[in-house]
Order: sequence, then structure tokens, then C-alpha cells
Amino acid sequence: MPIKEAIRTSILSTNWRYKWTTLPNLVFDNECLPETSEDLLVIKSKLSRIIDHVLILHSGPIKKFKLSRDHIDIADIDRWTLYLTRWQVKEFVLEIWKDQRYKIPSCLFSCQSLHHLELYECWLIPPSTFQGFKNLKSLDLQYVTLTKDAVENLISSCLLLERLTLMDFDGFKNLNIHAPNLQHFTMEGKFEDISFKNTSQLADVFINLSENFESKQGRLHERSSNLVEFFIHLSCIRSLEIQNYFLKV
Repeated sequence: MPIKEAIRTSILSTNWRYKWTTLPNLVFDNECLPETSEDLLVIKSKLSRIIDHVLILHSGPIKKFKLSRDHIDIADIDRWTLYLTRWQVKEFVLEIWKDQRYKIPSCLFSCQSLHHLELYECWLIPPSTFQGFKNLKSLDLQYVTLTKDAVENLISSCLLLERLTLMDFDGFKNLNIHAPNLQHFTMEGKFEDISFKNTSQLADVFINLSENFESKQGRLHERSSNLVEFFIHLSCIRSLEIQNYFLKV
């Protein structure tokens, strides 16, 4: 049940007044607030009060927290993230659209309860003490700013990782994937190359190494992908789809 509808059940009776506070899945998106012509600052303030109210009154475990909105204050997101990491959230999803990418607070990297992490339009700088998410099974990063070394270390240090989605990264064009338990992999964006190491469980792969049109023509003559090396680490492949102009057998 959507959070807005769940809260409305509090008027049914005294026994129902606080039933909604035990919801394990908290999703805050465009359906939380009705369509209105109110000023943007008023809308932001209302949404912030709603999320604060829900989190303060919530009792019991929080399995999933999803925020899918634009025009959210950074200080508010930082505060909610810190709260959720203390409550051992298992699924954390941020779909936020701002003028600049939101920098993930360092407290998130200490949340070892995470099973699923999904980030959009974010900037990640893992602290030097970060040693991976020990229970993470699904990682989805889209339109994220992260260094090549950081993303490779992030993937390789999550030993239980089964599902990985990477789309439209900034800062690098090739990537080495080391993930012994990985089974499903999706990559799209302006990447030039990708290699797999120790991915013997990988079964489903979709790759779209898109590039700017100006660079495609030159690369057609410069090099071709080494498909032999590519397939060596896909011994259990069940479904494979690769999209690009430069593939040559």
C-alpha cells in the first residue's frame, strides 16, 4: 500500500491509528503529494515534514526506503540517510534530480545490513576505511560519478553480489569486473571496453558500449574487441546481448 494511503487508515479506528507505523517498505515519490500549483518551496517543506513524521513515528524494522523526487534539500537527505543506516535498512534507493549530483554521505558506507543499493544522479567517494558491503546482493548505479578504482574496488569487495547494473558513468571508459558470485550484469553508456575476471557464475549479460558518433568511425579501424578473452570468463553464460559498432569476429 502506498505510504499516503497507509497513513489515511489511521482515521478508521483507535486500533488502526498507528498501524501504518509498522510498514516495512517506505516509498516516497510523486504520489506522496497531490498535484498542486503551490510554490516549490511549500511543496519541498510539505514533503520534508511528511518523511520526518513517518520516520520519527515508525516502529519495527525498515526493509526498504525509496526516495524518488526532485528538488529535495541535501541536508534533509543526509539526515534521513543517517537515520536509516542506524535502523539497519536492507534496501536503499535514491532517485533524485538536482542541478548537481548529490554526494552520498560517508555513513552509508558503514551500513552492512544493505542487500540492495540503487543510486541515481549521485557522487560517491568511499572512505579509505571502506571494505565493502558484506551482505549486498544487488547494486544499481546510474548517472553516477565515481573513479574507476573506486567502482572496481566496490564491486570486488561485495563478495555476495549477484546482480550488477552500471549505466552512464563519468570519469572512465573501461572497467574490470571481479565478482565471483555475480549472475546478472547490465552495462550501458560511453564505455570503450570491459573485461571479466573471476566471474564463473555469470549467466545473463547485457552490454551496450555506446559512444559518440565522431569516435565510432575512427575506432572501427583502430581496434576490435578481443572476444576470445571476453568469453573465457563467461563459462556459465545463458543469455548474452552486446550492442555496438566495433565488435568483430
